[in-house]
Amino acid sequence: MFFKKKKKIDFVIPGDEQDFRGAYRIKPDPTRPIILNIAGNSYQVVNISGTGCCFRSHNYPQGYQATGTLKIPSEDLIFPLTVQVVSKQRDLCRCQFSKISQQAEDALHAYVLDVQKSKLRNH
Repeated sequence: MFFKKKKKIDFVIPGDEQDFRGAYRIKPDPTRPIILNIAGNSYQVVNISGTGCCFRSHNYPQGYQATGTLKIPSEDLIFPLTVQVVSKQRDLCRCQFSKISQQAEDALHAYVLDVQKSKLRNH
């Protein structure tokens, strides 16, 4: 028997080079939004992962850091955290969580996984 050596194919998955999060993100259900409260203002999260989130605001420049709270409605959880704006594109603030408890991070990862499973079941 003769076996052919498999050819290695290199390819690049297109993406946003400005994307700093290495975790999978989801868009929250608009009927049950995730709310980020920082600097006395509330923002509906555009997308979220276990390591960061994105929200719309013209108020915060790149590098801005603030403490606040995040509310996950499906779990009825509210927890404190610190976010840092790592990238700004028009009114989109892409943030990473710089101070977040392990319990909160675990809850976020569980939430993201549950939403993924739900979307796969309904797809």
